[in-house]
Amino acid sequence: MLKRVIAYLFAGFVILLPLNAAAAHPAHKGAKSVSPFLITSGLPHYTMILKKRWDDPKLALTPEQKSKLIQIRKATIGSVMSLKPKIIKLRKKIVKAAMSGAAPESLSADVQELARLKAEATRTHLKCIYDTRQVLTPRQLAYLKRTLHKK
Repeated sequence: MLKRVIAYLFAGFVILLPLNAAAAHPAHKGAKSVSPFLITSGLPHYTMILKKRWDDPKLALTPEQKSKLIQIRKATIGSVMSLKPKIIKLRKKIVKAAMSGAAPESLSADVQELARLKAEATRTHLKCIYDTRQVLTPRQLAYLKRTLHKK
């Protein structure tokens, strides 16, 4: 009896495992979104970090800093959000073609364009980091660095 229960559990696990793996694949709905950037870790997303700490008394942003940071945020988000749909669409096109048996050479132009779009988004991210660092004081930057490493 116990062997039969274990066999049923194992069979169920084997049957459900591929479904779970498929659900975790980024091409499936509900999965984590695709990053529009070439560098996907290691660079801070200051616009999101500052949004969460906007009124933090320890950060102590001045009204002038807030005004400049809003301008940086608008430019950054505007640029990335205009690129992201193009990146997602092109990525899906490449994946679909590759999984349908397309020759790598036939995808070369699309891969080059995807790389160009992701590079543009990455340059926008780097500009956001640079511009934000120009607005914040060394003390504020040190505070943000400390709060990032507490996670």
